[in-house]
Amino acid sequence: MVLAVVVLLGVVAVLVVVLLLQPRAPYVAVRAASLYALVYGQTGALDDVQVTVRVEVCNGNAHSAAYFSRLECCLAFAGATLAVLRAYPFHVPARGVLPLAYVARAQGAPLGDAGSAAMEAALHDGVVPFRVEGEAQTRWKVAGIIGVDQWTRPACQLRFFWPNGTVLPFRCSSKSKFLFF
Repeated sequence: MVLAVVVLLGVVAVLVVVLLLQPRAPYVAVRAASLYALVYGQTGALDDVQVTVRVEVCNGNAHSAAYFSRLECCLAFAGATLAVLRAYPFHVPARGVLPLAYVARAQGAPLGDAGSAAMEAALHDGVVPFRVEGEAQTRWKVAGIIGVDQWTRPACQLRFFWPNGTVLPFRCSSKSKFLFF
């Protein structure tokens, strides 16, 4: 009987926290990208690639700041990593958004046989796909008391129209599909 009352009170307390405070897990999203340079040599290497990526770090919590550390995103083509985008630890205020702009440049990146075939096919089709995968450690509090540490991992494909370098419509976010967390 006592155990049932304790469990019931615990469930009510969690429900009150969720309904009143509406905690939201912070997340990382890629919002925009452009392909400024792409020079592919017939030797099977990307002689020059320049991609700009705009990343937004979002905190939807109304009552607590979120702290991000170890933010790292990799830009790759056909499995070959072209650039690693990093940020020093930072915090995002409650209901805040922090934009991060990156210019990723790679010169002389070898693609290998499969990567060369993929690049030739992409240039022939007029759409060049790049893969963005990242992770960041987040730290935030629920109700100002309960600390939550979690990793957030965005992953998506950016497809650029070639030859003008505009990005085709995409969605790239590590935002959870659940109510919270």
